[in-house]
Parts: sequence; structure tokens; C-alpha cells
Amino acid sequence: MLDALTVLPLLLLIVITLFITVFLHELGHAIPALLVTERYQDVTIYIGSIGDANKSFHFTIGRLIVYCKYNPLLWYRGCCVFSDYNLSIDQKLLCTAGGPLVSILCTIGGWYLLMAVQQEGFLRVLVGGIFTVSLLIAVAFLIPDPRPRYTPSGLTVYTDSYQVFRLLKMKFT
Repeated sequence: MLDALTVLPLLLLIVITLFITVFLHELGHAIPALLVTERYQDVTIYIGSIGDANKSFHFTIGRLIVYCKYNPLLWYRGCCVFSDYNLSIDQKLLCTAGGPLVSILCTIGGWYLLMAVQQEGFLRVLVGGIFTVSLLIAVAFLIPDPRPRYTPSGLTVYTDSYQVFRLLKMKFT
């Protein structure tokens, strides 16, 4: 039977793993966006929501603004928002595909670390969790979902895979 001494570290591990993987995934969108957008435009990452800053703590690094929900049970989702009006299709593709590419790299890196490092303990379990969540995100990327989602401000957002699919269709038609 699971007791509090078993469940609490497991929950902590899940929370840390979700935050790390979602944050890295969203950084995969944000870093290219920071590179290709105008120098006066901010790029915002939301951890735990799709564009909702309420009930979140935040921090700023240059033009990057990060909002993170206080409730760690919501950290399984995220969103990166920036102005892409003046971007070319290739620049939009780079920014959109950056998140899934980081998830794929985390999957490969996690697999490598699990195979190369035989040390037992929390770090190995954490890397295993990052590998697993990154793999799930990478696999989910393969399935384009055309259903729109809406930010609190009314902005329509789609999954990364559907956005990449639409951008590739625009590029080659």
C-alpha cells in the first residue's frame, strides 16, 4: 500500500518533470521568436494555461515574459505568444516547430543519459520522467488536431502539429 512517504516524492517528481518539459518545450518556441521578431516586441510563455496570466507568478528576462500558474497540477500544458504578423512562413515554421524539436531533443538526450549513466537515485528518476513526458509530447506532435483553443483574450490557438501542417500547406501550395 502506498503511504505518504511514497506518494509525496512521486507527486513532487511529477510536478518537477512537467514543469521542466513544458518550460523547455515553450522555450523551443520562444527563443526563435525572440530572434526573428522586432526588438520592441515581447515574447510570453504561459506554463499551466493557454494564455491566462491570472493566479500566476511571473518573471521577465529581457523581452521574454514567463507566467506560471500557482497550481502545479496545471503544468501539463503551456503556450507561447508573440506577434507573428511580419514574419515569413519559414520564420513562423521555425518558431512553431521549435517546441516539438526541443521535445524530441529532450527525448533523445534523456534516453542517452538513461543508457550512459548507471547511477541510481533521484536524478535518474527525474531524467526518466523527462524522457517519458518529452516522448509523449513528441508523439502527440505527430497527430494534427484541427480543434481550436482560445486564450482568455479571444486569440485562437492550435496544436503545434496542426500549425506546422497549415504552414507547410501554405508554403507549398
